Amino acid sequence: MNKDLAHQSIAVVGYGITGRACVRFLLSQHAMVCVLDRDVNIQEKVINEPHVTSAVFEPEISLSAFSIVVVSPGVDPHLPCFKNYRQQGGRLIGDIELFAWFNKTPLIGITGSNGKTTVTDMLGKVLNSAGLNVELAGNYGKCAVDLLLEEASREKPLDVVVLELSSYQLEMTESLQLEFATILNITEDHLDRHGSFEAYKIAKQRIFKMAKNIITCRDEALSYPVDMQLTTSAISNTAPRICAEVGLLNNATGYSIGKTMAPQFSSNSNVVATAVNPINPATESTVQFNGMALFALCDLQLKGSHNHINAMIVLAICDQLALDRSLTIKAICDYKGLPHRFETIRVSTLTIAGKTSTITWINDSKATNVGACQAALACFVKSDDYLILIAGGDAKGVDLSPLKEMIDTQVKQLIVLGKDALKFIELIPNAIHVGDLHEAVSISLSLLKKADYVNAVVLLSPACASLDMFVNYEDRGKSFASAVIEQVA
Repeated sequence: MNKDLAHQSIAVVGYGITGRACVRFLLSQHAMVCVLDRDVNIQEKVINEPHVTSAVFEPEISLSAFSIVVVSPGVDPHLPCFKNYRQQGGRLIGDIELFAWFNKTPLIGITGSNGKTTVTDMLGKVLNSAGLNVELAGNYGKCAVDLLLEEASREKPLDVVVLELSSYQLEMTESLQLEFATILNITEDHLDRHGSFEAYKIAKQRIFKMAKNIITCRDEALSYPVDMQLTTSAISNTAPRICAEVGLLNNATGYSIGKTMAPQFSSNSNVVATAVNPINPATESTVQFNGMALFALCDLQLKGSHNHINAMIVLAICDQLALDRSLTIKAICDYKGLPHRFETIRVSTLTIAGKTSTITWINDSKATNVGACQAALACFVKSDDYLILIAGGDAKGVDLSPLKEMIDTQVKQLIVLGKDALKFIELIPNAIHVGDLHEAVSISLSLLKKADYVNAVVLLSPACASLDMFVNYEDRGKSFASAVIEQVA
């Protein structure tokens, strides 16, 4: 869908990583580019960019001089200036839409409130292990438009691009042509940007309007298209097709978890799908396809039911691509995950009165919303571990009450910090309010020295964004890890 951008006057709003990538690409297309940014020193930042003008961005600025306005994901597209521009017939797009206009590589789209980066990264590594030339882009990996600039110098053309797509990106995109797409889950998030949960859901569901094939999760109603015609046909020019379903409960069709003994074979080839280790489905939970055991859950490096779903999503996509399932399974089981996502940073011991107990310190700083925190807590539903939860930050206007039951029934002590700490205390009155993560670790140790347990877990799973106290969630996770390393023997 190549568009001629030469000599068109195009504004790029926001001069961060994405904005800079868009400027580079637009210049390569000989467009006349103007950068708009809230930074009052923006002119100094683009002074070395030939053929680029700039101005300070204001919410009421007139955009009528531009034929196209490219809005960076971090800029709210509902500001008055954008509303006026659209009413005047202007073309308002995001970086992914710009990429879609020129892309010629097969695409796989991943979105969801939680888990999308893990699935994107896992899928990329699994596809690479199968010999495919893959790039990860969008909300994770490279800026998508940079892939367009790299095409000319690429020795080998890409086989596929895996796009992680945020709600911010999806609401500004309409022209993507995705071979496969999935919504992992949708829970309340970014209400400060979208205004309501309904608007957030609509933004996420836009991915299905741009997909040929859909992978859904039976445990997540919103992973299915809402108010959209579907088809069971393998070939359709008008409607997407549900090509695979995954779920945690044992199911006779699709991908599921169970203990059924059955022959192991690939659904898409004659290749035998052998497990990483021998399976005893009578005693071990396994990932199954159409009731047939494929591999044992204990073979996965990633733990937790949310990661079981993630692994099945990746397996389903790879099966649809007719890859060697035995190689796919090995790569999935070998995948170790990403930092700050339910990451064990230390296992320590504490001996009091001759009794030694084990403490596991887990960094789940990427849990920036309620749903992610719920997924982390769900890992301890059947556990007797003495669980301390550290939470808090910027809740982004989201209702925290869905956490109450899980905290009441599973968490021995809640420790809170950050901008919305008091909202947690309203929910859980006996929560302990601290000033920083160093104090949170110190208090956790004090509590554990007084408690009676065999195994304990101290879990940082904030259920909130980090920007009230930290540069980003990585900075928060590193701060927690440093506090643990400093204070825990």
